[in-house]
Amino acid sequence: MQTRAYLSLALICIVWGTTYTAIKLAIRDFPPFLLVGIRQTSAGLLLLAWAWMQGKLVIPNRKYLSRQALTGISTITGGNGLITWGLQFVSSGLSAVIGALTPVMVVIINLIWRGGEKMGIRTYLGVLLGFAGLGFIFSEGWQDFLNPAYALGIAACFGSCITWSLGTVMAKRFNDPEVSPLVNAGLQITAGGLGGFVLSLFLDKSFAIHHTAEGWLALLYLIIIGSALAFTLYMFVLKHLSAAVTSLYTYINPIVAVLLGWLVLGENVTMVTAIGMAITILGVWLVNSGALRRRIQNARLKGKKQLDV
Repeated sequence: MQTRAYLSLALICIVWGTTYTAIKLAIRDFPPFLLVGIRQTSAGLLLLAWAWMQGKLVIPNRKYLSRQALTGISTITGGNGLITWGLQFVSSGLSAVIGALTPVMVVIINLIWRGGEKMGIRTYLGVLLGFAGLGFIFSEGWQDFLNPAYALGIAACFGSCITWSLGTVMAKRFNDPEVSPLVNAGLQITAGGLGGFVLSLFLDKSFAIHHTAEGWLALLYLIIIGSALAFTLYMFVLKHLSAAVTSLYTYINPIVAVLLGWLVLGENVTMVTAIGMAITILGVWLVNSGALRRRIQNARLKGKKQLDV
């Protein structure tokens, strides 16, 4: 089962790296939050229908449903919604690099959350390096922040990172291992997609859709591959691996997104961007390795106490 979990994580690394480009293509034709609503609600209902056909659609109690909805609103409405809106003004590569800070945010949220783990020196250093890498990237184009749209886009990307990380921690704590990952994913995505429709009413400037083959193909890819498949795998991985290990996909996502942004969208990739991304990923690695060391030490201490007894 562990092998399948790591293979699923590897697939997530690739798929979610491509979604930044797909979203960038789709928002040329769809209002951003309306896109989130259509994409995620369709994917969520598809997963619930699949679970029903397999006989796995067991309706949990009201408390469990509310927790799944809250997790979905955090990860999908907040995490995916904000990044989709921000991609109107920010390159796909830069938004992916900001998203790479997810493991850093997961550790910080775990620290703040009651019963969360304490941070070691390696983790503190990783957090500093993660943000230093972004600072290095922004040093090249700090004047872009004078553009209010760009500044709001960057703020949305950071907001997405925070809400997605919060949802990751919530999913790890709230998901019942006895409930199928298919059902958990379906409930969370459907709730998050409905939240996207609500935000669309207030934040989208119009509801007009420009019907092009490119836009609809990008939307279908996002529904079937980027949401239905990838998020189910994500729930499966969260079930069998820690939240910090699950966040390892952020090592690969920015690399895939930057390369596709350059190849498909013609986005500029400078040496400063490459160095800053490398520094950020190094920081993320330190955060995850620090968390892994603490878990190993805690396991050894627990084993030693049991032997002493």
